[in-house]
Amino acid sequence: MPDQFSTAVLERDGLRVHTFTAPPSFLANSTHVLETAEALVVIDGQFVAPYAKAFREYVNSLQKPIERVYLSHAHVDHWFGLSTAFADVPVHAAAPTIAALQRHGESERAARAAEYGPMVPASMVLPSVTVLPGPDVVDGDKLEVEIVEAAECQAQLLLTLPDHGVTVAQDLVYSGTHVYVTRDTAHTISLLDILEASASDVFLAGHGPVADRAEVHRNIDYLAFAQDRLANDDAAAFKAALLARFPDRACPELLDIFIPRLFGGSS
Repeated sequence: MPDQFSTAVLERDGLRVHTFTAPPSFLANSTHVLETAEALVVIDGQFVAPYAKAFREYVNSLQKPIERVYLSHAHVDHWFGLSTAFADVPVHAAAPTIAALQRHGESERAARAAEYGPMVPASMVLPSVTVLPGPDVVDGDKLEVEIVEAAECQAQLLLTLPDHGVTVAQDLVYSGTHVYVTRDTAHTISLLDILEASASDVFLAGHGPVADRAEVHRNIDYLAFAQDRLANDDAAAFKAALLARFPDRACPELLDIFIPRLFGGSS
């Protein structure tokens, strides 16, 4: 498997943001570390085991204690890696995310393990700390916690560091890749409108590199185009239209994940 994962570091007024991104062949899955003066906050854990282990090695190389590990939402490309490489650290997640993993996590893990073997965690680690919306503080840094509902999945965490202009958006924003589309594009667009108008100007995406406001707006444009096509296209025409309209966006494999769900009657 390709080993060309990438890392990037961004300095923001005493906060150091580390972004660890898998190659496009593995959906450019991005996980992050917020490094404060004395602590680390980890966001998600990568997808397949080799990248999860490499991400943990990267976190360990920073030589600071892990204060928090957050799981943004209950999709396998974000929680599999936590079970693989962060089983020794309590995982924080929203109540609907924990409930979803209680219902379906082990069956999802077992099904993929039967097909992909050691690429999948050998067991599931369930988040043990329930995250509530509201203000928080980590190593003296303010953290605003929101739980966004009914976007790409039932619930997603949105974490903002207001003193640094940084928002951890994960799968609310796709940076440089194709964008996940559901039938309720209008709702997702409304959430992205709020992000674009917010005081933050750095957005940590769940796929691809760190995004800015312009990339948030490009996500809006993508979803607006998809919304217009959904009314009249079948699955094949819809895919062809997205590929033709957005030829430079990476990870076309994402289309093969969400299009069957779109045209199968669920989002």
